[in-house]
Amino acid sequence: MTIRRQYSLPNCTLILEGLSDGSAAAGSQLDARPLMTMLVNAECHFAGKDQSLSGGRDFFESLVSSVNRYAQEFLSQVPHPKPHDEKPAIVQLQKVVDKNLHRLTLLPTADALPTGSGAGRGHDLPSHSVKEQGTLVQMDLNTVQLFDLVEAIDQFLADRSTLPDLVVPLQPISRRYRKADQPVAQRATPAALGMTSLAIAAIAFFLVPIPQVKPPAPEPNAREATSPSPDGGGQATATPTSTPPSASELEKVLTSAPEITDPTQLRFLQRNVYNKLNQAWKNRDEVDKKLEYRIGVGKDGAVVGYKPVNEAAGEASKQTPLPDLLYIPATGSIASQEPIAQFRVVFSDRGILQISPWRGYTGKPSLGPEITDTALIRDLNKQLYQQLRESWGGTPTYPQNLVYRVAVTKDGVIADYEPNNQPAWDYVQQTPLEKLLKPEAAGISSEKAGLLPQEALAQFQVVFKPSGVLEVSPFRGYR
Repeated sequence: MTIRRQYSLPNCTLILEGLSDGSAAAGSQLDARPLMTMLVNAECHFAGKDQSLSGGRDFFESLVSSVNRYAQEFLSQVPHPKPHDEKPAIVQLQKVVDKNLHRLTLLPTADALPTGSGAGRGHDLPSHSVKEQGTLVQMDLNTVQLFDLVEAIDQFLADRSTLPDLVVPLQPISRRYRKADQPVAQRATPAALGMTSLAIAAIAFFLVPIPQVKPPAPEPNAREATSPSPDGGGQATATPTSTPPSASELEKVLTSAPEITDPTQLRFLQRNVYNKLNQAWKNRDEVDKKLEYRIGVGKDGAVVGYKPVNEAAGEASKQTPLPDLLYIPATGSIASQEPIAQFRVVFSDRGILQISPWRGYTGKPSLGPEITDTALIRDLNKQLYQQLRESWGGTPTYPQNLVYRVAVTKDGVIADYEPNNQPAWDYVQQTPLEKLLKPEAAGISSEKAGLLPQEALAQFQVVFKPSGVLEVSPFRGYR
């Protein structure tokens, strides 16, 4: 029986089809899916492009390796030289400097072929040039498409039930490739890439100073609370706390609770839990082994259960933010009837945080209900530009453009935003986005909506340039 695995992002979908050789052990108790050990075909689809790429094992291994190498070099700005005896890669990537694009080249080979496909037509993103020279194919990807390709590959690498023998060899770069005239943050050896667009922010932790961010609001599971003394003197006294649940109780949540599988809701929850863990993980230098967990997240984004996946994780959970972010009801019991989303979380020994859906995405996540009226989008485009222009003060200190997806209500209120490139993660505090953000304007309520917008939003791409220039345009163009 053919085994099919799909890893979907808004702008890139990776589909793998293969077989099990029958001799491999079945999946673990945590994952009942059959183990794919042989790859028959791999397909890569990009939003806004009619053409897709497909091929066998050689094509897919080259895609994974080349994307990893290019992403490391792109993020660190340090060349990642190839060994002299290495054969030319089937898939190659290079920067198109004058257009801020990334050119993916597929060399002629019987293993990798371009295919005409309608996949991704539901996304009206600008379609960049695609050139064919015989069987040589070139695609120009924008940064959003590249990062979604990176995350799709990361989802595959985190999936232990698919081609477990395929690994990415990562090695530090020799000092002789360092650029002497670059600042320390730019000439540091690239961190081992976790291969995810969400993990890209964590990679920057290795490369640049940590930006100042507001700590997340305390969850209602605080282990110790204080209250005024009866005499009104203002002295704080400890109040009784709930007893932390046992490991078996935490695991029970993952096996007994109904599961959230809607790809759009999973995507919103994934972003939310990543932000919480990334901000709360302060002691990254104390983690000397990869710690991998399966976690359960309620529809309001609260962590309600977790289970170590590898041996090291079971012994070192206190080195992670999970115990502190765990929601504990006042009764001390763990509710197991509410639907939960399950994710694979990896705290790497290099300070990189990786999060992906435990079972992958069952379809392409959307951005929720969208405003499509062209006249209204034009008006909102002007309102958003004016709002950001008036609120954006100070002198920019970032070296590259900050690119964001920003969603606004029909009244022009910013209800959601998402960084779409690495500098946007690093320097978000130099933008007015966090200050202007009002998710409640779109009905995004932890109690009612499960972090999903309840009304249609207009989606825009916003670019803050180091020169002080601001650009605002419809995320999907004018239809």
